[in-house]
Amino acid sequence: MKILVMGAGALGAYFGARLQAAGEDVAFVARGAHLEAMRARGLRIESAIGDLTLDSVRATDDPAEAERPDVVLFMVKNYDVETAAKRLLPVLGSDTIVVTCQNGVSAGPRLAEVIGPRRVYPGAVYMPADIREPGVVRHSGQFHRLVFGAMEGPPAEIALAFGAAVAASGPDCDVSSDIWSTLWEKFVLLSSFSAVTTLTRLDIGPIRETPATRDLLVRATHEAQAVGTAECPTLADDAADKALTMMLDSMAPHIHASMLDDLNRGRRIEVDYLSGEISRLGQKHGIATPVHDFVAAALAPYRDGPPT
Repeated sequence: MKILVMGAGALGAYFGARLQAAGEDVAFVARGAHLEAMRARGLRIESAIGDLTLDSVRATDDPAEAERPDVVLFMVKNYDVETAAKRLLPVLGSDTIVVTCQNGVSAGPRLAEVIGPRRVYPGAVYMPADIREPGVVRHSGQFHRLVFGAMEGPPAEIALAFGAAVAASGPDCDVSSDIWSTLWEKFVLLSSFSAVTTLTRLDIGPIRETPATRDLLVRATHEAQAVGTAECPTLADDAADKALTMMLDSMAPHIHASMLDDLNRGRRIEVDYLSGEISRLGQKHGIATPVHDFVAAALAPYRDGPPT
């Protein structure tokens, strides 16, 4: 099938490379030095699960230059969703689906406003990855998983075929019948983990070993659970407990959220779509979210990069 990776950063490039290596027809939309490296030297994946080198890839900064895709893997940042969706419109076929994977829970509905809900398949990625240098993606974990599902109605045949293609290329992949509970389960953890590691500028190790910050993390996670239950009735009652078990007992002590990396590198941060989203939805449902309210306010000066 023809697959267009819109936003070929670390995650988009990783899945696209695995799919191309498995024989799928993949085009990558990227920008900057990463795009130039892909054009000149192809794409390299460094992974404990298996390294991969593609000497040549089709890479562009304009989706209109790609052939009409069967599937778009939409991997742009939250703050680029609407702009990127408008750029995508000219290349969408009548049956093209768009698998969209961003942090949080708002990207799918926002994308649907531009391209229509029938095409949209919200998803969640579970794997650590970063761009070690332009054209080189480092996968630093022992797991790589994609879960996605239809925003409305049953999944189309092309969605099932895409799920099978991802699985055949290496990563675990599931097509969910209740994608919102999947997204919220991840968001309960991610919103809180991002909030406290970015606010404190610390890895999870010292956070959980210091009683005050450990308590902050616990309270943030239970706030997210309360909001998630109000928004998504099928969210498991123990989502917060599972998230806390992972953060307090299982995560390596040097781990922190990618939002902290963005802040430290002087990039825009997604706080509006993480703690900001918990805060807004808390107000909508009359649920107090003091930790996320504070984090959203404290990090607001950095949302567009370092404050001047």
